[in-house]
Amino acid sequence: MKSHSANSSGLRIDLYLFDLIPDLTRSKIQALIKSKMILVDGRPTKSSYILKGNEKISYDLDNLLTITPSKIKAEKMKLDIIYEDNDIIVINKVSGIVVHPGAGNYSGTILNGVIDKIDQTNFSSIPGIVHRLDKETSGVMIIAKNFKVHAFLSKQFEERKVKKIYKALVWGRCKDIGIIEGNIIRNEKNRRTFILSNSKKGRFSKTEFRLIDYLAPISYLEIKPYTGRTHQIRVHMKSIGHPILSDETYSGGIKMIKSFHVKYVKLLKEVLNTIKRVALHAESIEVIHPSTNKKIRFNTKIPYDIEEAINITKNHESL
Repeated sequence: MKSHSANSSGLRIDLYLFDLIPDLTRSKIQALIKSKMILVDGRPTKSSYILKGNEKISYDLDNLLTITPSKIKAEKMKLDIIYEDNDIIVINKVSGIVVHPGAGNYSGTILNGVIDKIDQTNFSSIPGIVHRLDKETSGVMIIAKNFKVHAFLSKQFEERKVKKIYKALVWGRCKDIGIIEGNIIRNEKNRRTFILSNSKKGRFSKTEFRLIDYLAPISYLEIKPYTGRTHQIRVHMKSIGHPILSDETYSGGIKMIKSFHVKYVKLLKEVLNTIKRVALHAESIEVIHPSTNKKIRFNTKIPYDIEEAINITKNHESL
C-alpha cells in the first residue's frame, strides 16, 4: 500500500487522483473509491470529498491498475539485461515497447518479458516496476523481484535519493546550463498531455540540464531530473522552447523545421529520418542496493539512432 500526502486543497479527491495517476481514468478512480480501495487518512471516502490539503491518501498502485499475477503472462522476449542478482534486474530498455501492462493490454510489455526470465517459485510476488520510461524512451530501468525490494527502492524514489541522468537531442541552441522548475498539470486541451504551470495546482517538478554540444541547429544535452513526473523532461524542454527531437506530442516533430533557416532543411530531414522516436535516453541510474545498502550505479550506451543523428549533424558541420 502506497501513501501520498495531498498537496492540494479545495479539490475533489477524484480529480486530484486523476492528475496524480495518469494511467487511470476518472471513472476508474471513482469506482475504486466506491469499492474502498482508496483510503483517506485510513478511512473510505466518497469521490465528492473535498481535500483540505493535509490528508494522507493510501492506495496500491498495482491493484489500481487491475493487474494481477494471473493476468500477467510470461512471454519470450529479447531483453538487454545488464545486471541481475537475487533482488533486482536491470535492463537497457529499447524504444518502442511499453513498460507495464494496463487495462485491456496484458501482453507485449517489459514486465511480460521480465517474468519469463525469473523462476517464480523463488518469490512470493511478481516482479515490480519501480519506475517507468515512456514507450519511445530508451535506457536503464530497475525491476524489483519482490515486494520488499520494491518498497525499499520506491522509498528512494519518493525521497528523491535516486540519481538519474538522461541524454537528449533538442531543437535549437540551449544555454550552457539551466534549471527548469514548476508545477506540472494536465493540459485541459488534451488530457493525455501535460504542461508546466505557474499556479499552485499540480505537482512540483525540477530538471537540470547541461549543454554537451551544439550541433547547429540541434543541442545535445545531459539532463538530470530531480523529480519523476509523467512526461517531465518532455514537458520541461517544450516549456523553454527547446522540445525534444521527434516528439510530436510536445511540439518536437517535423513542423519544427520551418522554424530554422532554409540551409538546415535537408540536414534536419535526414536527422528526423534517422531518429523516428522521441530522442531521449536514460543513460544512468544510481540507487542504494537493498541488500548491501551501498550506492550502485548502472550505465547504458547511447543507442544507435541517437548516435547516428549526432554523427550526421557533426559531418554536416565539417563540410
